Amino acid sequence: IYLLNVREDITIEDILKVQKEIMPGRGEIVMTLAEKLRNEGKLEGEREGIEKGKLEDRKEVAIKLLSKRFGRQLTTKLKEKIKEAEEAKINQIIDNIFEITIEELKEVLK
Repeated sequence: IYLLNVREDITIEDILKVQKEIMPGRGEIVMTLAEKLRNEGKLEGEREGIEKGKLEDRKEVAIKLLSKRFGRQLTTKLKEKIKEAEEAKINQIIDNIFEITIEELKEVLK
């Protein structure tokens, strides 16, 4: 685990090779570790996907609410900027959704 954390050039396969030389017949330890690391990677990828999906949903909700509030003032260009905005900007917009003016929205999205 230490080697995998501190050296990006080390792979599980490299560790398996060394393990065979140092501890023949004890492959189950490294294989269990390898499976655990692979599963953690899969879970991490799933979490990232879920978080990205939640952010995309929040952007769509912001666009719908802002469209109701500002009508045609919320241009296609502004909608695209919202879709491309980082999470911090989306949070700022949503936190102030009822008070924000169209000018303030444009400033946030710069």
